[in-house]
Amino acid sequence: MRRLILLVITFCALASGSEELHLELGIKKKKKTLVEIREFRRHLSELLKEDYVEVAPGIKVKKGCRVERGTASWYGGRFHGRRTANGEIYDLFKFTAASRTLPLGTYVLVRNEENGRVVTVRINDRGPYVDGRIIDLSQAAAYKLGMMLDGVALVQVIPLRCLAPESLSKYYDSIILDMANTY
Repeated sequence: MRRLILLVITFCALASGSEELHLELGIKKKKKTLVEIREFRRHLSELLKEDYVEVAPGIKVKKGCRVERGTASWYGGRFHGRRTANGEIYDLFKFTAASRTLPLGTYVLVRNEENGRVVTVRINDRGPYVDGRIIDLSQAAAYKLGMMLDGVALVQVIPLRCLAPESLSKYYDSIILDMANTY
């Protein structure tokens, strides 16, 4: 990813005609026509679009990343104070979740498809043990998603490492606040 960003910055600088970069890289500067610059920028933007896929309005993820879609449920008071799979004590007021497939310690963005709300949770437990469900959220996370009354909701589960930079920046404040509430 860093290599791609460096490549993009280099190409953008070359296309815009940055003399400092030309001197630093030892490239002989030649005058580019407006058509060449536009063609180069169009080609570059097409390359960048190919790396990400939009999975929801305003949320893009890297191609090849697994985004789960299914039913989420929540668990609360009965489990409060018990040990989780990673050895922590479960706290229903923290933004945590249980997943059968995601590694413990993974941060994921959970998006309620019915109302568009999102929450960032940390996987610290195993479950859910009900067929058809992909994630069990803590009571606090379920409240933020607006699924307390129904008890279940149709959601997308997206690992944070898979989010495109523009999606990360769109939800940056929410992600940081939610991550602070996972411990």
